[in-house]
Amino acid sequence: MSNQQTGPAIDYDGLMQAHLYRVFAERDLERRRAAIRELYAETVSVFEPGAEATGHDGVYHTVDAILSNAPPSFVFGTFGPAVGHHGIGRMRWHFGPSDGQPVVTGLDVVEIVNGKITKLYVFLDPA
Repeated sequence: MSNQQTGPAIDYDGLMQAHLYRVFAERDLERRRAAIRELYAETVSVFEPGAEATGHDGVYHTVDAILSNAPPSFVFGTFGPAVGHHGIGRMRWHFGPSDGQPVVTGLDVVEIVNGKITKLYVFLDPA
């Protein structure tokens, strides 16, 4: 088995933390749109339980649906760093009031190609 790496090293934690905080947690619409263009491939696919979306607009509308239905005091956070290998990364996260227990927790799994997220799978933990 070869230990030789193909392609540039991927900063899984940096990219996935940016995906959570600069996109999913960002309430400023223009900053969110700029981060989406920077972090995701134009043809990105997002898969959530019972829903899917494609492209930059799909990411934007997915996030907008989450944040527009959440109280302004709700924030995202992570349970440690993201990890990955072979172009696939994962990161555990939580969402809820900034001064209380999370309302929802889950796991994001992404595929990264040429430094951008091409697929995002969102898994929600059972309540």
